Amino acid sequence: MREKSLRRLWTPLLAARSHRSRPYYRPVTANTPHPSREPDSRRSLLMLAALVCLGEVAALLVLTVVEVANLSSSRLVAGTTTAVFFLLYALGLGAAAVALVAVRGWARAPLMLSQLIQLGLAWSFHGPDTDWVATLLALSAIVVLVVLVLPSTTAALYGRAPS
Repeated sequence: MREKSLRRLWTPLLAARSHRSRPYYRPVTANTPHPSREPDSRRSLLMLAALVCLGEVAALLVLTVVEVANLSSSRLVAGTTTAVFFLLYALGLGAAAVALVAVRGWARAPLMLSQLIQLGLAWSFHGPDTDWVATLLALSAIVVLVVLVLPSTTAALYGRAPS
């Protein structure tokens, strides 16, 4: 009896707190899973997307180091701004990938935007000598985009699939 009255007292407070922290309202009940306890298939898909993004972060960090190593006095400003851009982009992409592993809904939008930009970048690399770069960029972007738009991962990130 006492447990039911406590649940009636705390459920509205927990539901209100959940409503502010998630874009979609999901009532909190005793059966509502914690975001870190999502089913394994959802979490493994999110982990796959995050790992691909972390590979992209590693590539951006390598590009940053290469750009800094090739600085010369004739192109000091261009090289420095390019290196800073690559570094900031890598940090943002890495933060979004870590948030995706933590099942945070805000991570989806920046990751989708970066993957769409990467598809355009892959198209610009299309040519006889750089087809392998275009293929690598396009495949990694498509994998992440497909994972992010699946109804199961949308449900994991926002509490329900979009209607």
